[in-house]
Amino acid sequence: MPLCELCNPSHYSDPKWRAIHRALESYSVDKHVFTDTNGGHIYRKGWEWTHCIYGLGELGALHRTAKGLGVGAGREPLIFYLGDRIGEVVAVDLYGNDQWTQTGGREADADVIRHPERWCPKPMDYSRIRFVVGSGTDLKFSDAEFDFCWSLSSIEHFGGHTAATRAMREMARVTKSGGIVALATEYLLLPEYHHPEYFNQDDLERCLIDASPDLELVSEIDWQTLPYEYLVDSINLPAGVHRLRRHVILNDGNVQWTSIFLFFRKR
Repeated sequence: MPLCELCNPSHYSDPKWRAIHRALESYSVDKHVFTDTNGGHIYRKGWEWTHCIYGLGELGALHRTAKGLGVGAGREPLIFYLGDRIGEVVAVDLYGNDQWTQTGGREADADVIRHPERWCPKPMDYSRIRFVVGSGTDLKFSDAEFDFCWSLSSIEHFGGHTAATRAMREMARVTKSGGIVALATEYLLLPEYHHPEYFNQDDLERCLIDASPDLELVSEIDWQTLPYEYLVDSINLPAGVHRLRRHVILNDGNVQWTSIFLFFRKR
């Protein structure tokens, strides 16, 4: 099964991948993105979360002594899922920042720091989890401090393409040699599409894939994972933003995009 790819609904039929999806749901307050709760619909955010854990596991990054860093992690269930399984989890975001606290899904609500138990429905020990207020473009950590980093559909919001490149270099810097950087972001489906934050294929290669000489993709990218029915049944924004059916490709009237997942290994 590919690791570097566009959002791939076929993974939901894989028992190992699906088991991770179900396990993650027990740590999440955002039930609408999980197929067991939302009537079987595929939602790309749930796909991103699941594929991240699946890929980290396949690449040998998840073990009891591992230290992981989530960049722009908000309240993602990965924080809590990993807190039950690895040595230490650090989640960085602009917690308390008005833009990310008061709009959208309130992903960076400062209450996540004060009361993480309100954002994880499953009882657990929070002692291995640490929340840090900070920017993904200037990580206040030592070189080679983490066994792996992850950032899921956040890097495009750090201030544009140049800022995304800085964030990639920062994640490379704080990751140990041989460690993994797991990244999901917004991919524009046609080469003529341009966007100040999202990435067409040229932007992706220039700003993210080639951002750091210390990072290399773990595999070639599979560009052919979107079924036809998803391509013709996109989410039209803003009216359709809450639609569950095939919540994989989005269309704002100017461009269409979906999630792309990239796994890198630190040289």
